[in-house]
Amino acid sequence: MAFAQELRPQESEPVRPAEAAVPRLLRIGTAAQPEAGLEALMLTFQLQGRLVGLLSAEGRPHGLNATEVLALVVLAQEATPVSGIARAVGVRPNGASVLVDRLKERRLVRRQRSRRDSRVVTVDLTDLGRELATALTAGVSEQAAGAFAPLAADEHQQVVTSLARLVRVPVGRSVS
Repeated sequence: MAFAQELRPQESEPVRPAEAAVPRLLRIGTAAQPEAGLEALMLTFQLQGRLVGLLSAEGRPHGLNATEVLALVVLAQEATPVSGIARAVGVRPNGASVLVDRLKERRLVRRQRSRRDSRVVTVDLTDLGRELATALTAGVSEQAAGAFAPLAADEHQQVVTSLARLVRVPVGRSVS
């Protein structure tokens, strides 16, 4: 069954606002039809908006925007070059550099030369940044669990696997 058909409300169900916002053309199609790609794009964009809202809500009490929260969550896992932060948060390298500068001004991160390759500069959390990132990671994890609660465990894994595959595909290319 096409993803579009699974998401369409049944006759007895009221149309939810998110579904009403997707034009009928974009709700019709199968994986073999271009409309299915447009539908996936629209739904992904809607989900992105919800997740950005989740990150923003977690960061607001700390004066952080969604991108800053995500960068701190990424850095809580390991020190990362600016280019890695750029990929993880979905911005260009110069945007990630500005992001790191803002976090550095707040004494949440520091830049340091890589021990493995002195040409590479990595970004790491300060003690204050680690404390905040730990709290943010816990809050974001809890909110994300709630956001994905409607999915069964196997559906959740399928979404994660599919999204990871799509993220690796260069824009303009198809997934093979």
